[in-house]
Amino acid sequence: MINKKFLQEPNLIDLSKEIFKAVVRDKVEIDTRFELLSQNLYEADTINFILADGLGYKNLSNTDSSLNKNVTQSINTTFPSSTNVALSSISFMKNPIEHGLIGYYMYDKSKYGLINALNWNEDNKNLLLNNYYQKQSSIWKIFKDNKIYASNFQPRNLVGSPLSNFLYEQSNTIPYDDAQSLLESLSDSSVLENRFNFIYYPLIDVTAHIFGVNSDEWKIEITKFEKLVNEISNISNKKTKTIISADHGLVNIDEEFRHHLNYGDDLHIYGDQRSVYINGPKENVLETFSEIPGVLLEQQELSYLLGDPVNEFLQSIYPDFCFLVEDKNIIYPKHLSAQLKGYHGGISKEELKIPIIEFSNF
Repeated sequence: MINKKFLQEPNLIDLSKEIFKAVVRDKVEIDTRFELLSQNLYEADTINFILADGLGYKNLSNTDSSLNKNVTQSINTTFPSSTNVALSSISFMKNPIEHGLIGYYMYDKSKYGLINALNWNEDNKNLLLNNYYQKQSSIWKIFKDNKIYASNFQPRNLVGSPLSNFLYEQSNTIPYDDAQSLLESLSDSSVLENRFNFIYYPLIDVTAHIFGVNSDEWKIEITKFEKLVNEISNISNKKTKTIISADHGLVNIDEEFRHHLNYGDDLHIYGDQRSVYINGPKENVLETFSEIPGVLLEQQELSYLLGDPVNEFLQSIYPDFCFLVEDKNIIYPKHLSAQLKGYHGGISKEELKIPIIEFSNF
């Protein structure tokens, strides 16, 4: 069940590094392991990188979407297959264990306890002020320091959040309300001079969570996204390369395979609902998960997927155990109860495999 070569295989971080290497040209040295993209990447005047939240390779390939014609290959996303983990890995060009955002929910053993690491609250957002996070240099800082014109496009409701402020230079961030306002912003004369644009598009993921993958509503969102991509790809007269990928795919979970956990205060259960992090005594962990289909990983086995904590700070946020829930199953710890249709966070191919989709206007 565990892919011990996971960290060595081509992944979202490798894709990001290759894109950013082309953006900065010879101004900054960026080490890459693979050649994942067509060589016309280096001929482009403008490079667009669209992260379509939830557009998994397996999900997409099971449709008749025209986007499939431009899929060049599939790669792995991060472990766990979660949005905040993937976005952080892109911005810092590092594996999750290196940048320190390792799950949808995290647990800080030293001070802050349970943390929603997507929607940080007023108290625990101060963890992001820790020197370990503050000393890191994002790709956006590198762009700014090297006078590379770049913009980050996000839905307006996400701009100014603790995670957004941590990942992006606020001066580079442009909010949008819908597809039309996004296109209008990208058509602005100043933006047309950009070397790079990063566009985060969440609606496919939102629809899959609520209605499920392959629902009519989800298929409509795929069609809307196709149209948007074609318009973005041809918005400029300059040589433009547009690359689309995702942070994860999703799986639908039937009611009969949803498991609510009962456990005492001696256990902390968090992370993602399909890659479940746990702190506490092993015997209590085994008892709590005894009826749940899946496999329990101790830290040594987890390191194949996540890597090793190499300092005291990372050890304070590293889980004692990880339970990988069997495909088509999901757990509900005490702090989560929302009943959705589609989920992610696990290591099935539907969740882990993401596409590389390439468009160019030259």
